[in-house]
Amino acid sequence: MKLRSGYAGSAEAADVDMAIQAAYKHVYGNGHVMDCERSISLEAELHDGRITVQEFVRGLAKSDFYRKNFYDFCSPQRTIELDFKHLLGRPPHHQREVSESIQIQASQGHNALVDSLIDSEEYSEAFGEHGVPFVRSWQSQPGSAQSAFNRTAAVSLGYAFSDKAIGTSSKLGNQLASGRASRITFPASAEVQWMRISNSWRGNQPPRWATRFATVFVIAGVIEITRLAVTVAYSALSN
Repeated sequence: MKLRSGYAGSAEAADVDMAIQAAYKHVYGNGHVMDCERSISLEAELHDGRITVQEFVRGLAKSDFYRKNFYDFCSPQRTIELDFKHLLGRPPHHQREVSESIQIQASQGHNALVDSLIDSEEYSEAFGEHGVPFVRSWQSQPGSAQSAFNRTAAVSLGYAFSDKAIGTSSKLGNQLASGRASRITFPASAEVQWMRISNSWRGNQPPRWATRFATVFVIAGVIEITRLAVTVAYSALSN
């Protein structure tokens, strides 16, 4: 979602409310936010036009809620993965991005890392001052590798998952270290259970039970066709 430029004093309150809700949902990783955990002062400033959506997002990423859920108890690499997802709408592209971000975080603190991402040229081009960040790497974007899609799936798991529930350890450590993207693992939900059959294939070969069933089916079919052919031939010769 994006508020129009120069919305101060002219944007509908409902539009600002929608932008606020979208920002909470994305920056806080689809987590449930109680009324006492909302940033009321930031909301008021955005409604009054004193700050932009970009500054509202910056405030959320520096809030006590964000620090408690995505920084204090997370591994350094997990924190970086979430910062990139919540602020740039994508996972880190490679281990170098993670290492550089960890250095900033270690030497200057988490707020400095937040500033480096939000003040980046990439953020400006993707969202501008009035756009709410969203997960961009679900889409095929110019200059983005296919691995970004797989890694987004690894850090998200599904639309109904919250980043708090997924855990505090890194989800991309091995992928980034090796430079490879692992296959996408489907969530264990009823809607996609039928797709998991393919996960039991090895070397492009079906499972043994499927091979046996197909063999029995083919043999039975051959016997039945042979029986019919013999019957037809016998009837023709008799006549």
